[in-house]
Amino acid sequence: MSDTPDLEARIEAALRGEAPDVGELLPLLQALFDRYRTQQRLLDRLTHISDQFQRAERDRGDSYAENYQRKVRQIEKIVRISDQYQVMLRELNERLHTISIQDELTGLPNRRFMQERLTQEIALVTRTSGRFCIALADIDRFKAINDTHGHAVGDAALAAVADILRANLREYDVCARWGGEEFLMLFPGCNVDDAAPLVERIRQGIGEARLSEAGLEDVSITISLGYTEFQLGESLDATLRRADDGLYRAKAEGRNRAIRA
Repeated sequence: MSDTPDLEARIEAALRGEAPDVGELLPLLQALFDRYRTQQRLLDRLTHISDQFQRAERDRGDSYAENYQRKVRQIEKIVRISDQYQVMLRELNERLHTISIQDELTGLPNRRFMQERLTQEIALVTRTSGRFCIALADIDRFKAINDTHGHAVGDAALAAVADILRANLREYDVCARWGGEEFLMLFPGCNVDDAAPLVERIRQGIGEARLSEAGLEDVSITISLGYTEFQLGESLDATLRRADDGLYRAKAEGRNRAIRA
C-alpha cells in the first residue's frame, strides 16, 4: 500500500502523453487494480470480523438481559416469600401474644393479663385519686361437678360461667379467669356501694342461667363472691387478700352469696 501513490503517479504521467503507450499503461492499471482488490478483500474481511463482533456483543447483551430478567424474577419471588413470611411471623406473634394473655378454655383474659391490668388501674387511681373495686368469684362445689359428671362437663361449666359473667359486665369492666374455678372481676371508677348491685346481678345471673344449651341439663351451678374497694396507698396483694377473705366468708355462710369485705 505504501507504493500505491507512486503507481498512481506513473499512470497519470502515462495518460498525460499525447499517445499513451497501451503496452506500458496496461501493466500499471493491472497492478493498481490488484492492489485495490487486495484492499477490498481486506476491507471485506474487516467488515465480516466487525459484523461477527457486533453479533457476538448483541448475543452477549441478550444473554445479559436474560440473566438480568431471571435475577429480577428470582428477587421478586424472594420478596413474595419474604412478604408471606412477614405476614406469617406477624400472625404468629399475634397468636403468641393472645395465648400469653388469654385463657384457652373460657376465652377470658388470664391471670397474667389481669395482674397487669390491675397494676395499670392502681397507677391511674393513684394519679387521679380515683377508685375501683374488684370481686373474686368461685364456682360452688365445682369438685363435685367434676367427680359426678366428669372433667368434660366441668370444662363446659367453666365456659358457661365465663359467658354469663361476660354478659353481665358493663362495657368497661374486666373479667379474667384467675385460676381453676375462680374468676376475678375489675369494676373501674366504682366504689364498694356501686359494686354491690353489679356483683348481685352477676350472682343471680349464674343461678338463674339455663345451661341446657351448654349441655349441662343435670348440672346446677351457683357462685360465691367476695368484693372490696381498693384503698389508696395499699398494695394489690392487700386488696386481693381482702376480696379473698370475703369469698371465704361467703363459702362459710352457705355459698351462693356475695360478701362485702
